[in-house]
Order: sequence, then C-alpha cells, then structure tokens
Amino acid sequence: MEQRTALILGASGLTGQVLLQLLLADSLYSTVTIYVRKQVLLSHQKLQQLIVNYEKLDTAVQADDVFCCLGTTIKKAGSQQAFRQVDLVYPQKVAELQRNAGSKRFLLISAVGADEHSSIFYSSTKGQVEKAITVLKYPCTCIFRPSLIMGERSERRVGEKIAILLAKMTGRFFIGPLKKYQPVSALGIAKAMQNAAHQFEDGLHFISSDEIKKFE
Repeated sequence: MEQRTALILGASGLTGQVLLQLLLADSLYSTVTIYVRKQVLLSHQKLQQLIVNYEKLDTAVQADDVFCCLGTTIKKAGSQQAFRQVDLVYPQKVAELQRNAGSKRFLLISAVGADEHSSIFYSSTKGQVEKAITVLKYPCTCIFRPSLIMGERSERRVGEKIAILLAKMTGRFFIGPLKKYQPVSALGIAKAMQNAAHQFEDGLHFISSDEIKKFE
C-alpha cells in the first residue's frame, strides 16, 4: 500500500486531538504535519509540528490529504469578524495553498444547517466555507456536517453542555429527517474523517450526523 502524507488544521481542538492520534497510528500515513499556534506536548516519529500565524501564512507543505478541524465560537473569538477569520478565511487560505501545491483530498468539518444564504450568521459562514472549498475542485472533497459535538473541552461552554444534555434526553425523537440533528462525539467525527480518507478516491461527499454516528 502506497503511503500518504497528511496535514491537520486545528489539531489542538476537541476533534483535532482525536484525529491526530488516529492518523499517527494509521499505517496509511508516513508523515502527519500539524499547524499549531504553540507546540503541543506530543512526540512521535511521524509527527511534524509547525507553529504558524494564519494571517501571514503564504506557503504550503507536502500533504496528500488535508484535514480541517478549525472552529471556534463568537464568544471565544470575541466578534463575528474574528469568528469568520477562523471558520472561513483560514480554511480557505490553506485550501488554496495546498490545492496549488498538489494536495488531493480536503476533508472539512462544517455544521448541520450550513447555508451561505442563511440569515443566521453561523450557518451562513459555514455555508460560505463549504462553497470556498468546493470551488477549488480538489480531486476529492469531503464535508462533514455534524450537529452538536460531544466531548470534554478545555474551555467551558455552558450553553452547549445544556443543549447536549437536552439532545441526549430527547434522542429517541431524532428519527427520519431529524437524524441529522442528533449530537455526535468528537471520536465519531474523527473516525468518520479517517474512514473517508481511506474510502473516497474522488468526487464531492457530504457526511451528516446520522452517518457520523455509525463510527461511534
């Protein structure tokens, strides 16, 4: 089996941390590069850490597959504009650089309800980043649309925790068209991304929460 190289954006985040461990243990990948703001406390023979400032980033790295786990909240970012930088501008910039450098696959975590024409800022931003990635026409593009993401975060998100608790309590009602709104774990998303990198060779693929759920 021919080995590949990978690049992970957001490797220090909830899903990115899990994905990093999966790819380091995956024989498909000979090298896993991560972009970080500060070095993570992890050492592995496959791992290459690059401290980057996304605002100034203008070069690409060797990576067959690009996994984008970047994401924040308006509260954490401080403003809608700052949120847009993290969830739209940075992924688009890296995607363009890597596409020009020959990367073959781009795997993006978006969100359920993503729609560039939505009147909801969050949903419209997610829709815009989806469009920004798809127009680059990677040989293979995989867009994951999870609902609430479950897992232990380093920062407190009280509102999100309440929403997840309510979702768990009403989980049996997530049937039919509502399945795409069921919460999923960070592990499920990471495994779904790893699986997509293995299974999908070309084309545009959208993976919803109910499909992600199968990997938990």
